[in-house]
Amino acid sequence: MIDLNQLFLYADHLNLVADDIDELRSNTVILVEACDEIGLQLRAEKTKYMITIRNTENEGNRYITVKNEITQNVNKFKFFGAYVTCKNDVTWEIKRRLASSNACFY
Repeated sequence: MIDLNQLFLYADHLNLVADDIDELRSNTVILVEACDEIGLQLRAEKTKYMITIRNTENEGNRYITVKNEITQNVNKFKFFGAYVTCKNDVTWEIKRRLASSNACFY
């Protein structure tokens, strides 16, 4: 079940957070059903997911479907102007911000 601390929503951007892939799949099904009930449509081609784990050796069967369509797995995404990576690495975000600030001076 979706808890309040596992749902981040802003305008038309929604982020589900779960402890494991099975919980995320279950929450995705609940979300799709809730959207269907009120006439909203969750489109698989615009839905992406990211898994953040330390040990990536045994990834197994890790995919999320929306209405029987497999969604895209990503290694990073932008949320409220900051990039989040699958390895929780902030190096890329720091470099991006430094480059952006340097562009203002030159």
